[in-house]
Amino acid sequence: MSADFARVLRGFMQNRRLSARAVSRASGRAESTVNQLLASKLQPTHDVLRDLAPVLQLDAADLFVIANLSVDSEMAAREPYPATIEIGQLVAAASFLTPSEVKLLVQSAKALRGENQEHREGTP
Repeated sequence: MSADFARVLRGFMQNRRLSARAVSRASGRAESTVNQLLASKLQPTHDVLRDLAPVLQLDAADLFVIANLSVDSEMAAREPYPATIEIGQLVAAASFLTPSEVKLLVQSAKALRGENQEHREGTP
């Protein structure tokens, strides 16, 4: 089953033009974990798939089914972390950018983070 899952995962990543590094960074999982999944050397787990799902723009329960993992009502009912779907969409969109455009995107995100931090602290 792991080889089947690896094939499907690779297809999702290719379709979205995502590298193992991009999936790793966006999901918070080690790049070696992503590579091991792609090489069928690691069995997917609920926790790992829950982190990968938003990056792949998929529902975690769908990935559970693809990986032949159980989907109980508690797991299916869990809400994603705030903005994970949007982050997955951002990563997918960024994968089409040139390196200089990615640098600009990162700079813009850091600037937004700074502005948001000031706003939270009440600084005008």
